[in-house]
Amino acid sequence: MNSSARRPRGPRGAAALLATAVLLTGGLAGTAQAEDEAPLTLPITASKTHVDVDLADHAEGMQGPEATIGFKGPGEEPEPDEEGVIYPVRYADFKVTVDASDLEGVVSVDLSGLHNCDVEDMVAVCSGWEVYAGQYYNELGSIQFNATSGSASGDTGTVRITGEGENLTFTPQTIDVLVGGAAYKGRTLTEPKGFAAGDTLKAPLGFRNAGGQDGKGAVLKVHGSYGLLFEQRYRNCTYTETTTGSLLHQGTDVVCVFPGTFEAGAAYELSAPMEIGTHDYAAFDIVHYRFSPGTASGSGKPGDGPELTLREVPGADAGDYATYTELDFPTNTPIDLELTGASVKGGKGDTVTAELGFRNNGPAWISSLRSGGEPIRFTVGTPEGTTVTKAPANCRQANVEDRREYLCSVATPMLPDAAYDLPFELRVDKVVAGAKGKAALPEGGRPDSDPSNDTAWIVVNGDQDTTPGEDDEPTPGPGDGEDDGQDGDGGAKDGEQDGDTGGGLASTGAGNALLIGGGALLLTALGAGLYLIRRRAAGTTAV
Repeated sequence: MNSSARRPRGPRGAAALLATAVLLTGGLAGTAQAEDEAPLTLPITASKTHVDVDLADHAEGMQGPEATIGFKGPGEEPEPDEEGVIYPVRYADFKVTVDASDLEGVVSVDLSGLHNCDVEDMVAVCSGWEVYAGQYYNELGSIQFNATSGSASGDTGTVRITGEGENLTFTPQTIDVLVGGAAYKGRTLTEPKGFAAGDTLKAPLGFRNAGGQDGKGAVLKVHGSYGLLFEQRYRNCTYTETTTGSLLHQGTDVVCVFPGTFEAGAAYELSAPMEIGTHDYAAFDIVHYRFSPGTASGSGKPGDGPELTLREVPGADAGDYATYTELDFPTNTPIDLELTGASVKGGKGDTVTAELGFRNNGPAWISSLRSGGEPIRFTVGTPEGTTVTKAPANCRQANVEDRREYLCSVATPMLPDAAYDLPFELRVDKVVAGAKGKAALPEGGRPDSDPSNDTAWIVVNGDQDTTPGEDDEPTPGPGDGEDDGQDGDGGAKDGEQDGDTGGGLASTGAGNALLIGGGALLLTALGAGLYLIRRRAAGTTAV
């Protein structure tokens, strides 16, 4: 039996890291909460319920198709709280069984992409104890299907997925697999030379049937991210605009249906390029699309424009088509990130507040689509003779050795003109004329159209106009403060933002807290102290 390692959730939620300890009281309060709550029905999900395994991919040494599985919890996709943590809606032990034994001798099934699962032969049993709202945080991983030397065109089989759990009812799911069926590969896209934000991309969408059989019908699915526009709306297409929730997931989904038979080995293109507009702030937005056999229509609003059709492309080059078709654009929209400093005065023993500022002057938005919303980080030094008594919520001491430097983060995606206040409360322990602390964005980071404002200063008992240039170092300060600076406030001052102001906390440790019970329990086991935190969110939907 092969037991696969469980994936840490990192920024996607609370860590799945369990610590074993001996509890001196009779167990954790709340472990039986699932027995006291109303039953939950959880539909098992699969990104594909029909998979065509291409014999040509096997002959060319290419990997076969994948299907991501999981289940859908109650409510909408959750958002992190102010600490960057996603909380479950219920804690309950469950198991999901993925049985691919029906595909033995048909295709090779790789179950190693599933997480926290015991795999034996062609069956995986995946376990867990956290149920989240929505679908994204309940994903269990992926299954990959590959043809083998024994696979034959027309062979079929089914993956059956079932589940069970404490006071949980799972709706089963299946994935039907066909070998050598129709397999549509999309035409690759490139950004036109000189393309800029505000321009319209005329995308020559199309596909080639690389499978071994003719395809019955074609369904085109297109997704454009937040900075993209679909103003031309065809009557055989439906359009769904997502305008709520995380900016990472907002955008437009288009589904177009084309009847007919599409021959194996032939290539097809739209009767007119699909026009995809861009906002003035668009930058590294993503459009991705795929054609697949079938005639299932979308659930969005139908367009009222002309009909879009497909036409054959004689002599198409197979090298122009790929399994995954997407484009990041525009790639040259400038952006200017600015730090602003503060000058304060105070006598010995006084506590003063230095208001640092962070702003995206644009014109581009910071999409961070590829990184999943990775925050922007920068450092802040403490002026000589002062101690930080309260730091912004999105700032933490940079390391144990240097307790006078802070690492701050602001969440992304971030729209142009968005601004943050970062108030540092400082106690003046010793009056030092012109004491300085340097705030700086990292060098070699994302391109910035104006590097001159990437550095700012906190000045205590001095003149902000006479502070040193950006290449000078802050005056070193003696000793460490008594306060760890972990408490405080800091938030967006202007402009709509995604996520929380402490978006960087997941990578500095806050996202790896073990969440147990309704408060903090201090456990001692084998001489090691473990601090475990868990907030109960039973029976409610995390938002």
